[in-house]
Parts: sequence; C-alpha cells; structure tokens
Amino acid sequence: MKKTITSIFLFPCFMFLLINCDKTTSASKIRNPIKKQEAEDFNSFLGEFYSDSIFQKSRIIFPLESDVKTEEEYSEALKDSNVIEANKKNYISHNRDNWNVLSDSLFRNDSITTIEGIKYIRRFHKTNTFVEENILFADDELVMIVLKFKLIKSKWYLYDYKDGFADE
Repeated sequence: MKKTITSIFLFPCFMFLLINCDKTTSASKIRNPIKKQEAEDFNSFLGEFYSDSIFQKSRIIFPLESDVKTEEEYSEALKDSNVIEANKKNYISHNRDNWNVLSDSLFRNDSITTIEGIKYIRRFHKTNTFVEENILFADDELVMIVLKFKLIKSKWYLYDYKDGFADE
C-alpha cells in the first residue's frame, strides 16, 4: 500500500517537472533568440572594395558568372566545324591571378565624369541583397561596364563583371 501511495504522489511530481522543464526551454528560446549577424553596409563595403586590392580579390566569387557563360559558348563554337572565328578568339576567364584591380577613382563618388572628352554616368540598382553598378556612355546611355554584387552570409561579394571596353 505504501508503494501505491508513493507512486501516486511521485507520478504527478514527475509530470510537473517534465512539463515545467519543457516550458523553461521554450521560454529561454524566446528570451534568447539566436542573433542574426547584421548585414554589411554596401557603401562601406564598396569604399573598401575599390581602395584595397587584397580585400577586393577576397570578395570576388570566381569564376565570374559571365565567364562561365562565355566559356560554354566558346566550347560550343569550337565543336561547330563551320565556326573559324572561335579559333581566333583566345578567351581567358578571370581568376585571382589575372584579375585587374578595379578602381572608382575617376568618379570620385560622383555619378558623372568626363574622361578624354567623353562623359560617363555611373548608376546603381539596389535591393537589400543585390546591387548592380553600371558605367554608361552619357550621350546614348549605352552600358559599357556592369558589376553585380550580392549579399552572402551578411557580406557583399562581386559575382559578375562585364567590361564592354574589353570587347573593342
């Protein structure tokens, strides 16, 4: 009989502890949520990106998106026996070793600049996780340079770069 009374008394106590332990865990999760890392400010990132070559190379995702597409097109062109132009073009994709460091010193943070008598416009298209920077001829607004940045794990990275001047 003592065992039955003890069991009857201990069972509710055990259940009470089990239920309260679960609530305590849930309450602590609410009070102490996992802190998200605050996203890097794009303007601060861009200032460092253009002024520090080591930082710049560390924040580029190689291979660049347009390089991958161009290499695929080049490979397809080489397969086509009628395409001789592909053999003339020696395409070299960008990588850390051959990357020409980019600078925005000509714009001095302005959106319009004149270089060798030609006016250029600098434009940004921004969302919270994506930024596209364009350099255009001012007169006809022909896009000459495109840089695409995206936010990955709270840090900005360049993932695509197209230089229209290099094609000339």
